[in-house]
Amino acid sequence: MKHKYPNLCKPITIAGVTFQNRMFSAPMGGTDITNDGCIGPKSTAFYELRARGGAGAVTVSECMVHPDTDGSHAYHLDTKILNSLAAAAYTADAIRRHGSIASLELSHSGMYAGTYMTDKSKKQSMAQWGPSDTVRPDGIEVKSLTKEMIKDIVDAYGNVASLAKRAGFEMLLIHGGHGWLLNQFFSPYFNKRKDEYGGSLENRCRLAIEVLQSVRKAVGEKFPIEFRFSGSELFDGGYDLDEGIEIAKQISPYVYLLHVSAGTYQRGFGDTHPSMFKEHGCNVYLAEAIKKHVSVPVSTIGALNSPEQMEEIIASGKADIVYMARALLADHELPRKVMENRDEEIV
Repeated sequence: MKHKYPNLCKPITIAGVTFQNRMFSAPMGGTDITNDGCIGPKSTAFYELRARGGAGAVTVSECMVHPDTDGSHAYHLDTKILNSLAAAAYTADAIRRHGSIASLELSHSGMYAGTYMTDKSKKQSMAQWGPSDTVRPDGIEVKSLTKEMIKDIVDAYGNVASLAKRAGFEMLLIHGGHGWLLNQFFSPYFNKRKDEYGGSLENRCRLAIEVLQSVRKAVGEKFPIEFRFSGSELFDGGYDLDEGIEIAKQISPYVYLLHVSAGTYQRGFGDTHPSMFKEHGCNVYLAEAIKKHVSVPVSTIGALNSPEQMEEIIASGKADIVYMARALLADHELPRKVMENRDEEIV
């Protein structure tokens, strides 16, 4: 079949894994996370629906790697939890059976641990850990992680990565954006450390690189590792695009795909999730700028749902992959309709 949008429909091979097209399902949280952090059957069905709709990859979000310092009510992958590994395996298989690649997002909320909790009293009582001692805008005290705790978190990333691979996930997305822990270390706004994890850009990138090395050691060389980060924090005091480019240059040797998003949890979340009042693809310029400075493929995200626009992004070399979330909530079959030249049927 001759595709109307040939660049969107073109397969891409990353670290030996071939994806059927360039339209990926972005990380979206589950709908029935169990009390102990397992992926419930409704969530499995949710992710499978995006795979059945033809997405090249479907990312399951978010798996918190270190419950001791980040007990957020999200997914946890832990052999001490009954059904944890089995639930993950069911989900990976449900995605893969439709030809999509199953990816799992590994994350740590840092000073925003407990963000997703519905039990506000428990949320308020949790200890919050970040790069530096501070007080959050909501009055919650944040304590600085010790080097021993940092090493434990780095090791936890590797441990959870090995379990994810064992469960059948064929790609991992390491979340380093949006104000979560790795972003907090990148950011001069959050990171006031005086040791080897603070100060210079090289030092502020150290934790993310150690995490990526830990994950790589756990999964092996021929396994796609994707790193998600904000190309710019988009607020005064945070890092800008110029420094985002330098962060990308530091990180890219350790990954096979750079996922360029925007903004941060404390400020600029309206750019992370652009509203209907913003221009579609308003964050693409960040990926376009960063792609000029790295040798690995780059993905972009943010208010993308037009096949014409997404085709132009790939064709012009602004990015290699486009991610969608809300577009696939509106129509999970969007990628399949594009592949079958039925774009006029897209919801």
